[in-house]
Amino acid sequence: MGAIMEAWSFEADYFTACNCDWGCPCNFNAPPNGGSCRGWGVWQIRNGRFRDTELAGTSFAVYYDFPGPIENGNGAACTYIGSSAGPEQRDALDAIACGKAGGGIFQLFGEQLVTSWLPTKFVPIEFKVVDGVGRIRIGDIGEAESELLSYPDGSTIRPTLVLPHGLEYKTGLMTNTRRWGWRDGRLSASYENRYGAVARVKFSSEGCVG
Repeated sequence: MGAIMEAWSFEADYFTACNCDWGCPCNFNAPPNGGSCRGWGVWQIRNGRFRDTELAGTSFAVYYDFPGPIENGNGAACTYIGSSAGPEQRDALDAIACGKAGGGIFQLFGEQLVTSWLPTKFVPIEFKVVDGVGRIRIGDIGEAESELLSYPDGSTIRPTLVLPHGLEYKTGLMTNTRRWGWRDGRLSASYENRYGAVARVKFSSEGCVG
């Protein structure tokens, strides 16, 4: 069954981390480091609407776990919606995150690549990242610390990845995820000094549009 296309769009601050090295091979159509893919993203919405429902001030995250390259599918995933969202906002964010309302990467993952969706959870989401540096918490389930990349002498660098074809962002600041962890049953992981990226993104039912 195809996604139910709804009129929606949002602009959000975005953070993502995974188990791969800096830059993430998936951005270049290359195999993931170690052969499998575990990663997640969190969107803190600055403005947007889903039909008549205002989305500004809400947030959500999605965690994905693939046993091999993402394009091989057979993934497991779960959506986490910020507990401050009201009932209609929760329904809207759940529809977006699981791909039921289109949205490019959301629909691709939701309809084709993820075969096991865990029940959506509603948890406090803390998103405090400024210029690539900060902390994210997804309830008692997930957390990450982001910092700027640096050379051995301690000087920081700010590599920016521009992806005109990008499904999750078009321009992202590459960061070092000094540590990240996830504790949700079968969706559990812990890593240090791995790929991270922050971006300002725009999405609609057509996908990532900015």
